Amino acid sequence: MRTELRVVLFSSVFVGGLGTIYWFTSYEDAGTTMLALASAAYAMLCGFLYLQARRLAQGPQRPEDDEEGSVPASGEVEVGYFPAASVWPAALAMGAVLTALGLVFGTWFIVIAAIFFVGAIIGYAVEAQVPH
Repeated sequence: MRTELRVVLFSSVFVGGLGTIYWFTSYEDAGTTMLALASAAYAMLCGFLYLQARRLAQGPQRPEDDEEGSVPASGEVEVGYFPAASVWPAALAMGAVLTALGLVFGTWFIVIAAIFFVGAIIGYAVEAQVPH
């Protein structure tokens, strides 16, 4: 978990520094705000990973966190459930895009987005219940 934490922390600091440099070289509000929000999003992810690392430190260690890593069999444990390929994340993304278009062009886009969202959520839920 330490590697993930370091990568995300570096990303947060890098994007924050980039936003600071961007502000002092361009004095442009929109780009600076987006870079600041991206840095804040990385910082939130870093906080989440830190809390998960503290929680996992009390339990058994993950095979990828083993410092020695010399025993190949240490990685042969069951890692968990991984979902199959699905079309529903794309449908959720389409609903998000249509919602954004609805904020710009009119509320009738939001009605179509709601249909995409509800359909994708129902499809995702049904797919998750069916064993593969």
